[in-house]
Amino acid sequence: MSPAALLSRDGLVAFLNVLLEAERAGARTLAEWLDELDPGAESWAPLRAAQRDEARNCALLIELLIAEGAKPSLATGEFHRRAKALRGWEARLRFLNRGQAWVERSIAETLPRVHDASVKQVLAAMRDSHRANIEVCGCLLDAMQASRPA
Repeated sequence: MSPAALLSRDGLVAFLNVLLEAERAGARTLAEWLDELDPGAESWAPLRAAQRDEARNCALLIELLIAEGAKPSLATGEFHRRAKALRGWEARLRFLNRGQAWVERSIAETLPRVHDASVKQVLAAMRDSHRANIEVCGCLLDAMQASRPA
């Protein structure tokens, strides 16, 4: 890859802050949704795991930004505001999966432009956790559809 195609420091910082805002929105949204669910519900544990992934990703992104000498954004992404308006678990899980897919795709597209191997490693793990969460939410959606009366 040519050096021109690599992200500049400012480009990397901007990208990491966009991800941080998105992950913060996901973590907050899932925490609020979990408060509405009975902890014994079938979907509670997988959604709690996804919420923990989002929160962990926030911490990792903050660490990466600080290591770059940058100020982590304090904003929460638009996903959170839009998610608050949703009613019904099927609509929520579909929306969550679209958000997870956006983050996964954004990381996958940007990863080849990241120069630092340690940053690449963190972002690749984050991409993979989003792929796994997309699959889990897909299974929850399938179970919801299968349990609907015909």
